[in-house]
Amino acid sequence: MTRNVQTLRTNRVKKAKLKLSRHKQLGIKSKIDIYEVASLMDTVNNRTRIENETMLFSVHMN
Repeated sequence: MTRNVQTLRTNRVKKAKLKLSRHKQLGIKSKIDIYEVASLMDTVNNRTRIENETMLFSVHMN
């Protein structure tokens, strides 16, 4: 199960990096608000709680 959580985390970080990259390229034309950017940056910088991810993963598997 730990491996699955790591895979979910890796995929989530990759998606966050991609969204931030697109946001940077689009500049003021980007439709992402400051709160979503902050959340994505937190995800990339590993500031999210692993416990929440584990709990959500467990709920999803049931």
